[in-house]
Amino acid sequence: MGMALEKLPHWPAAMSRDLALAYTGVADSQMREWESRGLVRFAPRGPRGASIVPRTDLDAALELLFGAGGVSDPIEFDD
Repeated sequence: MGMALEKLPHWPAAMSRDLALAYTGVADSQMREWESRGLVRFAPRGPRGASIVPRTDLDAALELLFGAGGVSDPIEFDD
């Protein structure tokens, strides 16, 4: 991605595919799975008809992926 993330003070309410991938940290294949399941919906509403997705869709998909409390099985280390 050509945009430096540190230049963004806050994540926007809607994002392009590249920005959505950076925001979630998931692989493109995971994003496409979410799309096929209808969890995230890119719509041609950005500049010059670019497809964007609401951040709320991304947050909800991540919530389903990791559950309400984050990763459910924490790694335990022996002392």
